Amino acid sequence: MNTVIACLLGALLLLPTLAQAQDWSFAVSPYLWFAGVEGDVSSIPGSPVVPIDVSPSDALDDTEASFMLIFEARKGHHGFVLDTLYTDVRSEEQLAPEIDLSLKSTSKNEAYSAAYLYEFHDQGPTRLGLLAGVRYWGIETILSFGGGSGELADIRLKNKEEWVDPFLGARGRLQLGDSSFYLAGWAAAGGFGVGSDMFYDFSVNGGFQWNRAIGTTLGYRVFDVDYDDDGFVYDVEQAGWVLGLTWSF
Repeated sequence: MNTVIACLLGALLLLPTLAQAQDWSFAVSPYLWFAGVEGDVSSIPGSPVVPIDVSPSDALDDTEASFMLIFEARKGHHGFVLDTLYTDVRSEEQLAPEIDLSLKSTSKNEAYSAAYLYEFHDQGPTRLGLLAGVRYWGIETILSFGGGSGELADIRLKNKEEWVDPFLGARGRLQLGDSSFYLAGWAAAGGFGVGSDMFYDFSVNGGFQWNRAIGTTLGYRVFDVDYDDDGFVYDVEQAGWVLGLTWSF
């Protein structure tokens, strides 16, 4: 993960020079996603499938680290979009206080998307485009049992699942009259049995353009993924409010 962040930051330092030299336009959008999680999970193959229902506030309390960024580059009607999402969530709970049995859990989730963008409608700040790309998923789970007795005493279980999904989607931005307000969003669906059985991802945002370079958005994002392989089950929906900033150059 540190390597990915370092590469992204290094590339961002070179982009303004590239934009001037090659007539490209770029946008970098870090964002915060206050998402809850609901669904069915068996993160260690062979373990039973259990329902989860974590509110956005509980997820925020347990988050150790997160990194979220959307990057896009355009030249004429063509371009590409990258979306990076990384979270590290940790929690600890007492399973059986009478025998001092506790469980520490760590869940590291990665979702990196890369897509080709074709904008068939481009009227300045109002744009509509189609997306075709791939999304990499990485789900790492670590369960550490402390105290207790018998088979669960001081047991540490670790598992990581990785897969890649193709996806198709659309996105757009609509300027509201002559004002600085705008609407923006996207919708995508993928998997199709290649990696996951199916996933969908959509977001709707309201924004305000402060000047030519800086805009801010507030919206709502939902994604749902259904993946099942060799006893590993990850059938979850994440949904919540999104707060973002966009730097265009």
